[in-house]
Amino acid sequence: MKKLFDEHFERTWLIIFLFMFFLIMVPFPFFYSETYIPSIGGIPSYLFGWFAHTAVTFALIIVYYRMCMKRKEYHVYDEEEQTEKEER
Repeated sequence: MKKLFDEHFERTWLIIFLFMFFLIMVPFPFFYSETYIPSIGGIPSYLFGWFAHTAVTFALIIVYYRMCMKRKEYHVYDEEEQTEKEER
């Protein structure tokens, strides 16, 4: 799995986020309902699916950010700023 992220980082994350987008667009009963189906406290049941999907999406964004910050190509401008400071 690590090799997949090392060699195809952008494509792998594109597929992950497109899957999450596709998942929310498909009218599953836990994301979409034309009738009112109450659950805890009278809240429509499909909202809990949206809450869960949102939590997973935010967690994936955090993982993506942390993985990006470990990669050298995302720190190119940091190196340029460091050399400018050293020249002064």
